[in-house]
Amino acid sequence: MADGLFLPDGTFLSFSAAELTTQLATRQNAGVTLGELEGWLNTLPDPDPVLRKRGEDATVLDDLSADDQVTTAMLSRKNRVLNCPDFTLRAGAPDGGTATPEAEELYRRFVQDLERTNLRTVISGILDAPFFGFIPLELIWRPGNNWWHLVDIVPRPPRWFRFDNENRPTFVGVYGGIAAQPVPLPAGKFVFVQHHATYDNPYGLRLLSRCLWPVAFKRGGLRFYAKFVERHGLPWVVGEAPAKAERLEKQDMARDLARMVQDAVAVIPHGANVKLESAGQTQGALHEDFLARQDRAISKILMGQTLTVEMEGANSLAAAETHRSVAEDLADADKAMVVDAWNEIAWLYAQVNAGPGVLAPLAAYDEPEDLNTRADLDKKLVEIGVRFTAEHFKENYGLKESEFTVDAPQPGGIANFAAPSGRKPLAEKAQATLDTAIAKMLPGALKASAEFVTRVENAVRKAASYDDLQDALVELLAPSMTPDALESFLARAMTAAAGYGATAVAAEEAEDGNA
Repeated sequence: MADGLFLPDGTFLSFSAAELTTQLATRQNAGVTLGELEGWLNTLPDPDPVLRKRGEDATVLDDLSADDQVTTAMLSRKNRVLNCPDFTLRAGAPDGGTATPEAEELYRRFVQDLERTNLRTVISGILDAPFFGFIPLELIWRPGNNWWHLVDIVPRPPRWFRFDNENRPTFVGVYGGIAAQPVPLPAGKFVFVQHHATYDNPYGLRLLSRCLWPVAFKRGGLRFYAKFVERHGLPWVVGEAPAKAERLEKQDMARDLARMVQDAVAVIPHGANVKLESAGQTQGALHEDFLARQDRAISKILMGQTLTVEMEGANSLAAAETHRSVAEDLADADKAMVVDAWNEIAWLYAQVNAGPGVLAPLAAYDEPEDLNTRADLDKKLVEIGVRFTAEHFKENYGLKESEFTVDAPQPGGIANFAAPSGRKPLAEKAQATLDTAIAKMLPGALKASAEFVTRVENAVRKAASYDDLQDALVELLAPSMTPDALESFLARAMTAAAGYGATAVAAEEAEDGNA
């Protein structure tokens, strides 16, 4: 162990064990007083900026689930993880090694204790952490036969817990007229799942608090919209009394028109006129847009995007793919949070029962291998001369020996990479045909330039994939074509490329089979 380090000027700076092993940047050293904490409770105030601005606490977040958009977005995000069947537990083992008998026994008992535990409910509770900032999981233990058995794992309401000035969680329950002192949590009893918690904010980043204003605006807008529809949604009955009508005659006519709203029957004096006036559609559309704006804000906060929750209007395929990618990224982050929580539970289980000498069970989401990708790789290997055994297909594809046969290699057969002499390879013919086809699709003004046509043909030849081809065509044609014309041209060009490519592959496979 080194005693210090050399600075750039050559001087030696020795380490101080006392300074290295103590914390310097703490609330006490920073001058944070108890007055800045929660008074006599000696707990950290909730630093959530939205809640502090509104003068509310975390209890208000429970009411937000009454909003339909909030509930839909929450369930949509949680279900992406809850419906994933790839969650697994396995015995702890070092990287690249095998589990010891003690680790295998610990894993067996851990899984046995979880047999009556609803894992889906526990995972659902863990997935509430992004919405509420953190979720406490209480572990219920039962001793028996020199072993601590894990009976249940119960997600508790986060509003019952706070953090002290050293970021340690404490139990405070529900505040009453005279609140009890915070109760420190015993070791091995709780696991806290926190969403982007920091030293300055151990309560975590709450997504639901960011929905408070959109929901408030939405509720206010709904009340106003309901009044607007009630007042102006129905046609107005407007009566024009004769010019010489007396005041009493006008009042009688107004009462008749009011009854007309109910039974559509009215007695109109001679010379009077009745018209039905309706409110314009603009005001209603404005309020619809206002409510839709709040729904989009809620979806963006909770889901990171909007298209997987709302599909109103025409949306491009590229935008849909982008939004789907964002949703998948959030699902991956939520899976990592679930795995971390279960690994913490398993670690506590190992510490309570086996001690630090035995590796704890490990949780993971083991995504199944994409067999299509492996099949494509195997096909390419076969094309260059590789021959697989029956064991390869049984181990990698899960096939039974009775379901397939492996053809024996032909004697003296070796991979031949050379094209047949005396004739042009089919791939080159297809490439030339595609070059000509795309050149013919160009607008007349662009086809008139031989130099430009040559540049397009060269770009087509150099493209190594459909994506490369599309990018090259966009770069060449975007300055000279309108967006609509360019989109139409790309659709036809990429369809032609796919068609010629598929035809060439089929022809080559048929030719190889006849050779």
